Amino acid sequence: MISLIRVAGWLAVLTIVALSVMPGQMRPDVLGEKHVEHVAAYFGTAMLLAIGYPRRSQLVLIGALLPACAGLLEIIQLGINGRTASIADFATSVLGAWIGVMVGCFFGMTRRAIMFVNFAAQIESRGNVTRI
Repeated sequence: MISLIRVAGWLAVLTIVALSVMPGQMRPDVLGEKHVEHVAAYFGTAMLLAIGYPRRSQLVLIGALLPACAGLLEIIQLGINGRTASIADFATSVLGAWIGVMVGCFFGMTRRAIMFVNFAAQIESRGNVTRI
């Protein structure tokens, strides 16, 4: 399951890159407002990557590299016909990425807590628990 989530996360990264370097007249308008699109795209991508890569060091990398990617893509858009780069686009991308990492981290903590409770219940049902 985790490998499927990782693949989905990397496909989301590739989708962001492809849509970001596409000329303006070819780019689809999905959610109507471009800042909402930025937040949604980076939120979903970061959440998938955070669930797929749950270690603390990996979460820090996701929280740093996705915004770096957003900044680089904004700079690249300066040379693409029909595209503009802006600080607001970058800021909304970073916001989406950071919220996505936090939500993905929460899902990871919840998943680990459920696994722990299930493990404890299995041990207790076997009678291997010493009560104090």
